[in-house]
Amino acid sequence: MKLRELLYADLARQYELAGRPQVQPNFFRLLARLPHYRFLPVFLFRVSRAAYLAGWPLVPHIFTYLNILMFGLEVTPKCEIGPGVLISHPVGCVIGASRVGRNVTFVHAVMVGAIVPDNKFNPALRPVIGDNVVLGAGCRVLGGIEVGDGASIGANSLVIRSVPPNTTVMGVPAKVIFQQATDSSEPT
Repeated sequence: MKLRELLYADLARQYELAGRPQVQPNFFRLLARLPHYRFLPVFLFRVSRAAYLAGWPLVPHIFTYLNILMFGLEVTPKCEIGPGVLISHPVGCVIGASRVGRNVTFVHAVMVGAIVPDNKFNPALRPVIGDNVVLGAGCRVLGGIEVGDGASIGANSLVIRSVPPNTTVMGVPAKVIFQQATDSSEPT
């Protein structure tokens, strides 16, 4: 997706969660929302990622440092984050996943990254977060694991094993507390 499309998708999700799904993102709404503490960090990350993909060596670092200084949010531009991301309270979040899916919600002080020091950014050592995942306040998701689509991670949980889709996990270490039943019956 192009930078503008990603930003519009992020903005649309913020309007949707604010109870205004009928509002259509456009350039002027993007400018109006830009100073908001839930949108500006996402914007800074998106610009950092676009510069990284374009091969500009210094620009990604500048925008990453701006995010750290302004919001206490560290997001590596090497991380692929799908459209519709919401970082509800960016202070203290560290996002160093290999990939983050669509419509993922990060709450306060979430850490997603390698379980060992990884300065070279080896994707095999980092989590893959599926679509429509909610990461609760203070949770830690570490290592080369997968968090399935629709999963929820409880506040202050430590996730070091893969989480199946549509599952809620909590605790240290995290354990399944709820798993949505899947309908395996076929209509006759």
